[in-house]
Amino acid sequence: MPSESEVQSAEHGTYPASLSRVACVVTAFHPSPGLIGNVKALVAQSGRVIVVDDGSGPGYDNIFGQVAETGAEIERLATNCGIGAALNRGVERARQSPGIDYIVTVDQDSTLPPGYVQALLEGEAAARSRGLIPGLIGPARIRGNPVLSAGTRNGVVLGKEPIQSGLMITVDALEHVGAFQATLFIDLVDTEFYLRATDAGWPTILADAEFDHSLGTFVDARVLGKPVNLPAGPLRVRTAATWRYYYIFRNRILVSRQYAKRHPVWVATGLWADVRHLAWVTVFAPGRISRLLAALAGVRDGLLGRSGKKPGV
Repeated sequence: MPSESEVQSAEHGTYPASLSRVACVVTAFHPSPGLIGNVKALVAQSGRVIVVDDGSGPGYDNIFGQVAETGAEIERLATNCGIGAALNRGVERARQSPGIDYIVTVDQDSTLPPGYVQALLEGEAAARSRGLIPGLIGPARIRGNPVLSAGTRNGVVLGKEPIQSGLMITVDALEHVGAFQATLFIDLVDTEFYLRATDAGWPTILADAEFDHSLGTFVDARVLGKPVNLPAGPLRVRTAATWRYYYIFRNRILVSRQYAKRHPVWVATGLWADVRHLAWVTVFAPGRISRLLAALAGVRDGLLGRSGKKPGV
C-alpha cells in the first residue's frame, strides 16, 4: 500500500502526494504525433492533465483521440482563439478540481522529463522556507542553456521574464493577478503575465530543473544568394515563422504601452532586442520581404492599438 505521502496511479505506480495538487495545461494547434508522448510524460507527474486544442479541426481527431487514451482530458475549441485564450480555458477547467494548488503550462512540443514537476515544487517549498512566497516557478535551464536571472532575494534565485512552457503558477497568484491577456493572441502573453504578477507582488523564482523546448528554427545564412561560411562551418540563423513577426512587433508595442511608466528599462531593452533580431535575420535569412512586411504590419496595428487575431487570417 502507498504511504500517506504517496498517491497510487493505475498506469504509473506511485508518486508523491504533492503532485496530486498540480494540474498541467497543454495548449495545442495542429500538433504532431509527438504530442502523445509529451502528454503521457505529464500524466505521470501530476494529478490532472488538460489538453486544449486551439481549433485544429477534424483532421486532428486521431491524434487527440490517442492523447485522451493517456489519461489526459481534452478540451477542443471550435476556432483558433490564440494561446492566451486556450490557456485561460485550460486553467479555468483545472481550477474546478478541489485540491489543485499549482498549474503548469506547457507547449505541445515541450518534453518535461521525469521529476521535473517535483523539482519545481521543491524549489517553491525552499523559497517559502526562506520567507519568499513566489507566484511563478520556472526551470533554471532550458535545453542546457541557463535561464536569465533577475538576481537573488533571501538567497533565492529570481527569474527574469520566463517563457510560458514549463512554467508553474500558484493558484493563489492566479486568483490575485487574473487571467492571461487573451487579446494578445500569441507572443508576449507570458511576458505580460509575468510583468503583471511582478507588479502585484508575486515574484518568479528559478528551481533546479531543466526541460527540452524548441526556441525557433535555425536556417543557413545567405547573403545575395550565397552561403555565409565561417571557420567553424556555415553560419546558421535562428528565425521564427514569418507570420509570427506580425504578433512579435504588434504585441511589443501594445505591452510596452501598458508598462512603459513602471518598466521603462524593460520596454527599451525589449524594443531594441526585437529590432536587432529583425535586422539580423533580414541580412542573413531567406524570406526577407515577407518577414519585413509582417513586422511593419504589426508595428502599424500596434500603434493603432489593434489586438486579437490578425485581420484576414
